[in-house]
Amino acid sequence: MQKLNVLIVDDNLAFLKAASELIAELPRVSRVDCANSGAEALARIDRLVPDLVMTDLVMPEMSGFELIRRLRAMDSPPRVMAVSLHDGAEYRAAVLRSGADGLVSKREFSATAPDVIAAMAGMGG
Repeated sequence: MQKLNVLIVDDNLAFLKAASELIAELPRVSRVDCANSGAEALARIDRLVPDLVMTDLVMPEMSGFELIRRLRAMDSPPRVMAVSLHDGAEYRAAVLRSGADGLVSKREFSATAPDVIAAMAGMGG
């Protein structure tokens, strides 16, 4: 069973703390790192080397959409899941167009994140 290094990016510190605590307890996760902005995530990505980045979409300075595009332009990009309160069909389509592997609703994060992590681990990171 492959274990993933996960980077969670969100400007909401309460969500970041809760999400990282939940993800850290999952059996298919070896390490969880956090960044509270897209710029911070990019500045640390080479050192952290995440297999999966879970990023909020609405953040100041750099949106999650921009972060996703920059991650996808990397030579060996990590898998990327968008995380948002917005999860309608049009929003999901925009997320996929940006290059993300999918969208996890913040409203259902604790219920769906374990399945997302398991699926990503099964895909080889």
